[in-house]
Amino acid sequence: MLHELLGAAQSVQALTTLLKSANGLANYNEIVAAVSQVNAKLMQANTVALAAQEKQAVLSAKMAELEKELVRFKNWESEAERYRLHALAPGIFAYALKPGMENGEPPHYLCANCMSKHQKALLQVSAESEFGRNYICHNCSSTLSIDFGNRAPSCIAITDYNPFD
Repeated sequence: MLHELLGAAQSVQALTTLLKSANGLANYNEIVAAVSQVNAKLMQANTVALAAQEKQAVLSAKMAELEKELVRFKNWESEAERYRLHALAPGIFAYALKPGMENGEPPHYLCANCMSKHQKALLQVSAESEFGRNYICHNCSSTLSIDFGNRAPSCIAITDYNPFD
């Protein structure tokens, strides 16, 4: 953008020089030629100024986009701070509200897979019996199956979530 502004300043300087020299012209044809050169320099300066204005508009739009992204990131961080990783059973994890962070919401679990992608998705109980409970995330389709029958709890997690990604 500085380059374009310098070009515009040089064009205006050349225009000033041409106008000063045009005052001393005695011949009409020389005046017409000088005016033509002045018009060409003005058009060149206008083109440079428009290009600089377009670049400025693009940069302003990008800055506004980055500011919105920063606000979304800060909002996500403050929302994520309300939760902690919780073991539903050995090897089965979800995010649960921290004590005192309920803000009037009932106790609930969030999908660990979705939280890693900065998405808030509730785990819903899809089936429950005296032998176990199944949770499903309707956002990413992860299913968590917890068996708490007569023996030690065994857990099966059916998900594409990989904590090492």
